[in-house]
Amino acid sequence: ASPTCQLTWTEFLGANWGITGSRAEIQALDAVSAQEARADSDLASDDHYAQATLAAITQGGGTGSIANGVLCRKDSTGTRTHYMFRHDALPTARTYLAKLVSGTETQLGADGTAASVNDVVRVEADGSSVTGKINDTTRVGPVTDTAIVDNLRCGIHGYADTATGNVVALDGWSAADLAAADTLFAQAIY
Repeated sequence: ASPTCQLTWTEFLGANWGITGSRAEIQALDAVSAQEARADSDLASDDHYAQATLAAITQGGGTGSIANGVLCRKDSTGTRTHYMFRHDALPTARTYLAKLVSGTETQLGADGTAASVNDVVRVEADGSSVTGKINDTTRVGPVTDTAIVDNLRCGIHGYADTATGNVVALDGWSAADLAAADTLFAQAIY
């Protein structure tokens, strides 16, 4: 149970990401609920993006939260300090942009329009601007925030309660510097 394919990954919240059917999927639901992993490869600058395709977000039972998305400006530690853009399916369908600083989450903005399976969710940090996009269309932002700088890694986020049948999966993850396309690294999960 590990998301490692072309890159080495570290799960720093929960330990349930794995590869199932050639995509990153939360393979077991537990009391932690939120699951986060980072790709252990630095980009050249903290002006970068991360994106992935929403491969599955299925609520099998219960009424708890279920979500998946991407992270940027993450460092190499286990501390939850990064920007996150995700699609929430339950309890309210929306896209959601947040910052986490030493584990404290602050909402930067939300859009009440739901995303769908096969949509591409993307978070960008460029200087003091942070933006969340779906299929290259801005949904939240740009929001001005200067709380997180210098962190050079990106990752994935998933959240699901313990109800049987919940499925949270991402595919085609990639991250790159905004100013230098030649520094692209990609984690194709297929």
